Amino acid sequence: MTAESRPPYIYAPGSPLMHPTLALDQARLYGFWVPGDLEKLQASVDRTLNACSRGEIHFTVLTHYVLLSFAEITHAHSDYPTDVVKGWGKEIDIVAWVMIGGTKPGDVFPTFYAYPLHIWIDDCMALINGRELYGYPKYECAYAMPGPDQPPSTFRLAAKGFQPYSMETKLAIHPLVDLNATAGVTDEPSKDVLEWREGLISCMHETPGFWDTHPAWRKKFDEWFDFFPGVDQIFLKQFPDGSGHRAVYQAIVVASAKVKEIRKLSLLAGRYDLTLHPFESFPLNHTLGWAIGEQQAHCGFYLEFDFEVKEGIELVDNSKLDQEHS
Repeated sequence: MTAESRPPYIYAPGSPLMHPTLALDQARLYGFWVPGDLEKLQASVDRTLNACSRGEIHFTVLTHYVLLSFAEITHAHSDYPTDVVKGWGKEIDIVAWVMIGGTKPGDVFPTFYAYPLHIWIDDCMALINGRELYGYPKYECAYAMPGPDQPPSTFRLAAKGFQPYSMETKLAIHPLVDLNATAGVTDEPSKDVLEWREGLISCMHETPGFWDTHPAWRKKFDEWFDFFPGVDQIFLKQFPDGSGHRAVYQAIVVASAKVKEIRKLSLLAGRYDLTLHPFESFPLNHTLGWAIGEQQAHCGFYLEFDFEVKEGIELVDNSKLDQEHS
């Protein structure tokens, strides 16, 4: 199904839905690499992207380390002419990113993507735009993270969901992740972006067992990561029918994140520990392979930057099943 064969999207008066490109300015982002389980991560990718890919692309998890990011975006808006005049917003995005490679039949090297398997935010407008435009799996959260002038010591994520599952359980906010600096943490600023990226890549690959897939892919991955955080993001975008059993639209969508300006960056030396709480609505012990309880987070970093997320491009449209794929 081509875009030209689809009807125009109907925007109601006052619709909060924006058009790309989305400008995300004055962002402050902290990131940490947390070890998961490769088999569980691959099973999550198989259930989502590979189940939608129609065999046209196969997605492979590159590392069992998951990038957990906490970002405060102070000025978010659309650059589209009819939207930019509406105003701007502020949002928090907390994301569990899985690093994956997508390989088409006959490819020697994959194309690399950052896959937001889980994402939590504090703003409804950002939730609507992210889900409907790109397919970000956004959910509501409460959070704590350092302010601009505070030490990078304490991070909290609580989400709205069911814990535990039972007929008596009321939907509520429950703790999901706590991340704390525990020993010798220092913020080491850098003025050179290339040096910062090289330091981050070096830390990643010095972390025990970081690289889980084809050795020949590693150099290509490092070259792709040299543009971080300006990397391609990939999504499973879908909408259910009225029964909840079928998708009226289902596709794999990719969108480029482009860095416009970097104002500050640093590597966070020292030890951070992440505590995962049991939460049946968000079973990260199954989807990511994180352990319930405490585990070490590695290779912390910090960024202050402006970036933009470009128009989403369909890699695979799985909205209409033919006999082969039914």
